[in-house]
Amino acid sequence: MVPHRSTIWAVPGICGPQLMTTPQTPDIRSSPRVPVKVPVLVEGRDVHHAAVREESETLLVNDAGALIALGGEFQLHDRLKITNKASGATGECRVAWRSSAKINNRWSYGVALLDAGDRFWGAVA
Repeated sequence: MVPHRSTIWAVPGICGPQLMTTPQTPDIRSSPRVPVKVPVLVEGRDVHHAAVREESETLLVNDAGALIALGGEFQLHDRLKITNKASGATGECRVAWRSSAKINNRWSYGVALLDAGDRFWGAVA
């Protein structure tokens, strides 16, 4: 049996002095996380089924997804449309993780790209 371990990471301006901790099994990501700000447009339906269209920017990216802060409240597994405003690339993503509380009036979301291809973020991931 593989023991659980925790990944601890802080994102300036989102986590402040706090650290986010996530219990997980060994890290088997398809590519490393890269701290980079890519402008994005996120569209979907929030927990109240209201249409959301929000501009933001990524905090971390890898070939499989990103960490993004949004004001809209979504649930795990919600599907969202995401547009990389720098390249114009658009794809569908799934909410894979959500912070347990808002920081600076925004939720942090880990999103997994579903159909965007492995170069959605360009050369940065």
